[in-house]
Amino acid sequence: MFTQTFQMAKLSIPMCTVCGLNADYEADEPTVHYACGHLEHSECFFNHHPHNLFRYAASYLFLIFYDMDHYQSKTFQTEMDYRSYDKTKVNSRFTEKFSTIHDLCCDIWEQIFEYFEVIDLFMTLRSITMAADQVLFNDNNGYFLRGLTLGVAVTYLPERIPLYRIISLTLHENVDLKIIEHCSELRSLKLIGENEWITYVVKTAAPINSKLIQLTIITPIIRSLPKLLTSIVSIPSLRRLEIHTDDLTESSRDCTFASVPLEIEQFVLNSSSIMDWNNLLCMLSKFFRTRLLNISLIDCNHKSIPSFIFYNLRNITIGLLEVSFDWIIQLVATIPCLVKLKLTGLVEKDGYVVDQKWISLFESAPLLTRIFVNVSLQQVGESYHCENIQAPLCALNLKLVCNDGDDCYLYDGQIHLWWSLRGVIIKQYS
Repeated sequence: MFTQTFQMAKLSIPMCTVCGLNADYEADEPTVHYACGHLEHSECFFNHHPHNLFRYAASYLFLIFYDMDHYQSKTFQTEMDYRSYDKTKVNSRFTEKFSTIHDLCCDIWEQIFEYFEVIDLFMTLRSITMAADQVLFNDNNGYFLRGLTLGVAVTYLPERIPLYRIISLTLHENVDLKIIEHCSELRSLKLIGENEWITYVVKTAAPINSKLIQLTIITPIIRSLPKLLTSIVSIPSLRRLEIHTDDLTESSRDCTFASVPLEIEQFVLNSSSIMDWNNLLCMLSKFFRTRLLNISLIDCNHKSIPSFIFYNLRNITIGLLEVSFDWIIQLVATIPCLVKLKLTGLVEKDGYVVDQKWISLFESAPLLTRIFVNVSLQQVGESYHCENIQAPLCALNLKLVCNDGDDCYLYDGQIHLWWSLRGVIIKQYS
């Protein structure tokens, strides 16, 4: 029945090493047959190909609803009535055939539930089978709930949702904050709203959530970044901090504030407006343990070089706005343990394309192994198609491509073209 069901579903599944069902996958890939239940190689298969876990869950979901349509139960199911979970034979047309929904164990249900919102789980998928309810309602099962989003559009919240097992929560402004008081096991919290409301929620959540690891803040405007960071000091367990804003304005050049959580290892600051690097640099000096840094957007105005050393920084991403290549070389020199560097944004030709100095970055940071490049630049009155420009870049695994079409325009009698420089430069060991 399984093979026939999957043929009807037209799903491409790999070969089963037990029953030998053919598949569309490469011969050298790990194999697993979802339908027949022979999951010997599933662990290896999912580790190498995570996208197949979704195919696996989708395949089982098809079986569930296909079987529910064709093999009707003899008993009517009521909420939490486990007598309705019995596997029973149905009408004579399907003699000797059973519904497969009851064959799914708790482990399978846990994997399936990963693809659903928490509210959807408790409104549509509860009371399907005993194993499914064991996952949702049995605290001893140790299953944590991810992806609860509360906003204006959410008008009803099922009463039976165990908020004390929520580990990932997204809150929009004007949501009842009493909910967060019951979410004592949070690992990830995302706040979307005005700066003042976010500051209040952070202070409210800090005493309750001692296991909070990641905090994401999305706000339209930040008038004082030091003030916002000060409100986060009370979360000592925090390891990753993300701040996304349209406008970052500093009303004061004073960057003094209480010590930022020194355990923060990943810091992302994404803004559509240009940041004052010198003020930002003063704040970054508080992040002693930071290993990953993502900053945008930095312009070409005067920028000081750090007077301190980023000893723990391993990965840095910078959004550029016509920043000179020489300044990047000086910055990299202050990060002796840098392993990965990513540059994005708008740049000039000097150092990047003409008289390129990419190799100098490896000399400034001995441990640097990869440079990810995704920048744009404008060409006026000259061509970058010539061999003496393209060949050195190609040798570094970089592609300089002209963006033809709408990006081409005429100004002051000269043709202006936009070019994209992309690629990954990998350090070559002699």
